[in-house]
Amino acid sequence: MKLVLGIGNYGDIYKDTRHNSGFQALDLFTEDTGIEIRKHDFKSLVGKGSIFGEDVLLLKPLTYVNLSGEALSEAMRFYKLTAKDIIILVDDMDTEPGNVRLKTKGSAGGHNGLKNIIQHLGTEEFDRIRIGIGRPPHSDNPNRIVDYVLQSPKDSSEYMAWKDGISKACEALEYTLKYDFARAMNKYNSEVYTPKLVKVL
Repeated sequence: MKLVLGIGNYGDIYKDTRHNSGFQALDLFTEDTGIEIRKHDFKSLVGKGSIFGEDVLLLKPLTYVNLSGEALSEAMRFYKLTAKDIIILVDDMDTEPGNVRLKTKGSAGGHNGLKNIIQHLGTEEFDRIRIGIGRPPHSDNPNRIVDYVLQSPKDSSEYMAWKDGISKACEALEYTLKYDFARAMNKYNSEVYTPKLVKVL
């Protein structure tokens, strides 16, 4: 079984914000696969199904971003899973909108959701699909970062790129389940986002 957790904040006011990129990618995945995320369990909304012969458990924690590890660890204990069985979908400021980066290990990089997951797992070695949101100007200011991740891009081209990156993360997840994470890394880490040309009538 693979456990796929999308990092995000529950509630309509957070739905279309950068910090909910993981939730949004998981929502696209459910549309493609028909797996519904409706059951309440493990401090999460949960869906369970099979794709490409692989059993998958989908989690959207209700704990909010900073306590994502609580929901993850409960589900892992119940199903007796290890860190090798999980995939995390997460927003990433060190990746530009439109791009995704797949990693098998690494630090939290300042992301409190990943930090909490690492604390609960006791390891940094787990698969993650990082969805690019880019950095705000003056990103050394913590207050600016909080405002930035809890908003959606106001520039239309940046918004389109961000959404394309979320779609690409969903594709990378499906590709991983069909083949494996290493093969998905080789494919998607080499891709660089190219803005779509919009015809002016």
